[in-house]
Amino acid sequence: MFLSTYMVKVDKKGRISVPASWRAHLSAEGFDGFIAFPSITHEAIDARSLKAFHGLMDQLRSDTQAKAGTFEAELFTDGDNYAAHLSSIAIDVAFDAEGRMSLPPALRNVLGDCEQLAFVGRHGFFQIWSDQAWARQAQLEREAFRNRVLAHRGGAS
Repeated sequence: MFLSTYMVKVDKKGRISVPASWRAHLSAEGFDGFIAFPSITHEAIDARSLKAFHGLMDQLRSDTQAKAGTFEAELFTDGDNYAAHLSSIAIDVAFDAEGRMSLPPALRNVLGDCEQLAFVGRHGFFQIWSDQAWARQAQLEREAFRNRVLAHRGGAS
């Protein structure tokens, strides 16, 4: 489980330290790293453990097969195979013995040039944001959450 937000500096060699508690969770599955891909909805990177990524792929394959109604949807598609698309953009990112990793250029380009990154827990997965993009997104999420809670309470402050 990925909880909290960690602000991490990018060193001069472009390496980043993965939060220790997250490394332990990821390594427990037998891979010292994670699977990452550009977020579909944000200027961030979505990252999942190996097991969670396989679960996501299984769900996408299931959705594709149910939609098309045939196994051929998995093998031959007309651009409607989401699992195939995700496989083509996902990258396995390993960390070294000190828990550092370097983002491949395809992922680093999503974040732009920044000196600090936010590792943002999303329960079953996590995201990596530039510090400035995360500051904006965190404010939006905080306001949306507050508004929902207040609406649920009848608008009381």
